[in-house]
Amino acid sequence: MSDFSELIKNFDKIRDYMRDFYVYGFKSRADFTKKSSRTYDNEKRRCESYLGEYMKWDYKSGNKSSFISVDCAHIPLNPLYAAWKSKSFTANDIVLHFCILDALQAAPMTVDELTDFICDKSEMIFDAQTVRNKCKEYVKLGMLRQEKQGRAFVYSINPQNIPLTPKLIDAVKFFQGAAPFGEIGSYILDSENQDNDLFAFKHYYIAHTLEDGILFDLLSAIRQNRSVFFANQSIRSSNSIIVHALPLKIFVSAGTGRRYVCMYSFRKRRFNTFRLDYIKSVKVDKEVDFAAELKERLNNNLDKVWGVSFGGIHRLETISMKLCIDERHEQYIIDRIKREGQGGELKRLDDNTFLYTKEMFDSTDIVPWIKTFTGRIIGLEGTNEAVVKRFFSDINRMAHMYGIAAAREGGDS
Repeated sequence: MSDFSELIKNFDKIRDYMRDFYVYGFKSRADFTKKSSRTYDNEKRRCESYLGEYMKWDYKSGNKSSFISVDCAHIPLNPLYAAWKSKSFTANDIVLHFCILDALQAAPMTVDELTDFICDKSEMIFDAQTVRNKCKEYVKLGMLRQEKQGRAFVYSINPQNIPLTPKLIDAVKFFQGAAPFGEIGSYILDSENQDNDLFAFKHYYIAHTLEDGILFDLLSAIRQNRSVFFANQSIRSSNSIIVHALPLKIFVSAGTGRRYVCMYSFRKRRFNTFRLDYIKSVKVDKEVDFAAELKERLNNNLDKVWGVSFGGIHRLETISMKLCIDERHEQYIIDRIKREGQGGELKRLDDNTFLYTKEMFDSTDIVPWIKTFTGRIIGLEGTNEAVVKRFFSDINRMAHMYGIAAAREGGDS
């Protein structure tokens, strides 16, 4: 039986486990049915070593459920970054790493020269192909530079071109928490023996780092105008579907922080959005000749998208909200509607009475925003009757809870 190690070979495995059990699921050991109990114990021990003080647990129906409990406004660094820094390695990886970098400090070398140096230095036998593969890996990572001299490739240390001044380090401290791929900033701070002692973030979505690998592949495909095959799996279902589409844009919800990718589906011949945390894997495919045309079509349609949904049918929906606003004392409400209304029309009907109208693909997305005007809404109408009915149903349920008169559906209430 192999010894336990907190290092991992495949990030996707620990990503799924941390997300399903500690971010979303509040699952217990009994819910882990895909593999053996030993696998559960090993993954749990890894998470505990990464997260330490942020690990909590509770008992539900007699089962112990673990979860992450973090006050994001008071942590200097995302604790989930630790998972990115735990890739496994072999003894040969360590020897080759230090010997290659040590050898190239003096002068550039070919693979054969490197192999002779490493064998003499380590008193171990390495074949030239193993050293060549390691050099190619480091070239891809940007650590080494490869140049052809005659019939052979010569490798040298890739110099650090950007001096990490104190001001730049401060920028990295901000970047590691405020931007996508913040784990890169965390690596830089580690290499400089620095900690984030300047910035804290009120809305800090730490779970985003678990999907940054997927985000990188999608952004690469967007830049190169290439289609992708990706596996999409909802937490509501264990079934995974393979989708062939062209990624066009990344959306981020201002309300929840959740990230989506907008794609053109070749099968449905329309735009669709997918949650990044539902995407299991991405395989970049060939370049699409008409990508520029699709990006232009998307940009022309964005003003008809309230949130991220393009609706289920090729038809626009209209929603109208009649509001009572005290014009003398509540000008800030009018200003807010103009600022947040995403191009909708605000029309003054009478003294202190306004009508807001907006056309969009899916009026379901606007309902949370409409509910923020509860107490000022006189009436609500829309071409999607199901959305209007659900709104009044929610309002009436709330009215019943507080023992007040129910709202009338459709017209003035």
